[in-house]
Amino acid sequence: MPPKPSPELERDVTTDETSEVAVDGLADEGEAAVGEQAKAKTPLFDGRAIAGELPGELHRPPPSAPVMALKILARTLALALLVALTAWLWPIYALAAWAWGRPPNVPRFARAGRYLRLIWTSHPPAPGLGLGTRVWLSLTVMRTLAFTPVWALAWFLDELLYAEQLRATPVVAPLIELSAARSGSTQLARYLEEDAQLAAPSLVQALFPYLWLWRLVPRTLGRLISEDQVRTKILTRIPPEFLERHEGDPFRTDTFEGAVYLAHFNHLALYLGPELLAHEFGPGALHNDNRELWEREFVEFFDTVARKTLIHAGLGPDGQPRRFFVKGHFLAAADALAGRYPDARFLAMIREPGPRLQSAINFLHVNAVDTVLGHVPWPWVAEGALASELSYCEHEHEWFTRPGGPHRCVLRFDAYVRDLEGAMTRVYRECLDSPTLPDFVPREHPPRERKHYSINRSLAELGIDEAALEGRLAAYVAWCRGG
Repeated sequence: MPPKPSPELERDVTTDETSEVAVDGLADEGEAAVGEQAKAKTPLFDGRAIAGELPGELHRPPPSAPVMALKILARTLALALLVALTAWLWPIYALAAWAWGRPPNVPRFARAGRYLRLIWTSHPPAPGLGLGTRVWLSLTVMRTLAFTPVWALAWFLDELLYAEQLRATPVVAPLIELSAARSGSTQLARYLEEDAQLAAPSLVQALFPYLWLWRLVPRTLGRLISEDQVRTKILTRIPPEFLERHEGDPFRTDTFEGAVYLAHFNHLALYLGPELLAHEFGPGALHNDNRELWEREFVEFFDTVARKTLIHAGLGPDGQPRRFFVKGHFLAAADALAGRYPDARFLAMIREPGPRLQSAINFLHVNAVDTVLGHVPWPWVAEGALASELSYCEHEHEWFTRPGGPHRCVLRFDAYVRDLEGAMTRVYRECLDSPTLPDFVPREHPPRERKHYSINRSLAELGIDEAALEGRLAAYVAWCRGG
């Protein structure tokens, strides 16, 4: 059986005999319990209301059994070849790890073993996990392990070449945009990364966090293949329904923790059922199974990538060091980051939970984590995302309104949409110590292109009672509205 979920998850979502989900409070033990019992009985989710397919809706099921068997055979052979090719690197990796410690961009063996155990012992609700899916996910874990010495030695090469420079490069007053998913945070990040005084890692740099590689590629492959060609090649491999919901650009900033999730198997939780989706994929709260990941490995990854980004970017136009800027949803690491960088500026975009949750569920359903396995089943992603987002909302509200602590700035989505100039002026004043808004910062949003989503279910079609959701998160909704 899978490990017992954390207390945080158990308080979030409980399932009764009719598969309705009742959501309980995440209140600290010292909080007043007024109305808590009533909230626990409020039905927010009913999986029986979710249709498998809607008329005209795009559906990407897993491959048929014969096709899956062929894909498994091909991946098994490729894995065997990979293991043979990388076997000689393991002693070198062991020696380097003894000298510098295990790098944060590769998983621990214990974590790999835990995920293999979850893959073979989890029993999620319908449609369940078939044998082919379990084998495919197991091969994914083993392939990641086989690459461990490759990615680790690539990381250690930076230590060998740039150790002194890395240690001498401080990360001063980083700007950390820390917002919930589907809150408008990516668009805000795209505006901010245009500032030449800031240095933000691109998606490619986060996925391949090697300073030597960033410097080598422009002098070699970069002379043969342009960024536009690489961008086009990558985007053509991504399902169009995913690109409809995310402005993907490998050479611009994106959700930072995505690289950590891919390295440490969190993304596989999408295919293990709603309970593990909330427990492993949700970035909002700490629990026993993710504490080391967020408090140690993520912070080490963050700090090292920040230093590499600052070195690679060089001095700003004014001859002064740039400031590191990053965007993501890694709320579980907020306290650890605040402890590491007491002068950091934390910026959040908050948006009412109803439309954000609807967007998040549709986004996760079409997420292109593994194109072979197809879309994540609707009941799993709806129930799992609901639990995860409830936890995130309550922890986000508590963290950004907590007395004392680090410098925090909160933008409201509606005000940001209505008055971009006012919102950006506030960001520059409170986060970047600039009394005026620089001329290059846009004062108005560009005209928004109307999108016709291939997949766009409403909360009702996802089995979620929006009125009950707003009642459950009444304090958060009031906060989003300025209360």
